[in-house]
Amino acid sequence: MERKDVRPDSITFLSVLTVCGRKGMVDMGREIFYSMVEKHIIEPAPEHYSCMVDMLGRSGRLNEAEDFVAQIPGGPGLSVLQSLLGACRIYGNVEMGMRVANALMEMEPEESGSYVLMSNLYAEKGQWGKVAKIRKEMRDRRVTKEVGFSWADVGDINDSLSLHGFSSDDKSHPQYEEIYKMAEWIGSEMKFLERGRQSSCKI
Repeated sequence: MERKDVRPDSITFLSVLTVCGRKGMVDMGREIFYSMVEKHIIEPAPEHYSCMVDMLGRSGRLNEAEDFVAQIPGGPGLSVLQSLLGACRIYGNVEMGMRVANALMEMEPEESGSYVLMSNLYAEKGQWGKVAKIRKEMRDRRVTKEVGFSWADVGDINDSLSLHGFSSDDKSHPQYEEIYKMAEWIGSEMKFLERGRQSSCKI
C-alpha cells in the first residue's frame, strides 16, 4: 500500500496486527503498531491495544504485556484486560492473573468472563478452595454465566433457509422432542461405531 501511495487506515493496521499476533510475529507487530502512531498519526483504538496485548500474551511475554497495558493513555479497557487475563490462564500465571481479574471485577463487577477465566486458572492449578471462593463471589454478586448458543441453517438451495439457535438443555424450540430423540440416536450410533472400531483394533 505504501509503495502504491495508498494511505492505510486504522482498519488496515488492525488487520495486520491481528495477523502478526496469530503468526507470532511480535517484533514486526510492535514495529507496525508504533509506525501507525508515529508515521501515520493514527490514534490507536481499544482494539489496537487489545491486539498488541494479545500478541505479547500469545508469545508468553506477559511482563511486557503488563508493562504495555500500564502505558495505555486513559487506562486499559475491558477487552485489553480480558486479553491479558486469557494469556495469564494459558501460561498459568496466577499472581498476574489475580491482579488483572481484580481490575476487571472493579471495572465490570457483573461481567461473568473475568470470574470464569480466573476460576479456570485456579482449577488448572488444583487450587479448589480458590475456585469455590470465586464461585461464591459470583453468587453473592448475582453474576450469572452467559449461556453459549449455537446456530444452524435449516433448508437447502431450493428452500428458504431458516436460522435456529440452541443451547445446552434448551427446550424452547417447538420441535425439541424430535431434536432430542435424533441427538440421542446419533449418540448411540457413534458409541456403536466406536465399539466396533475398538473391537477391530483388538483383532
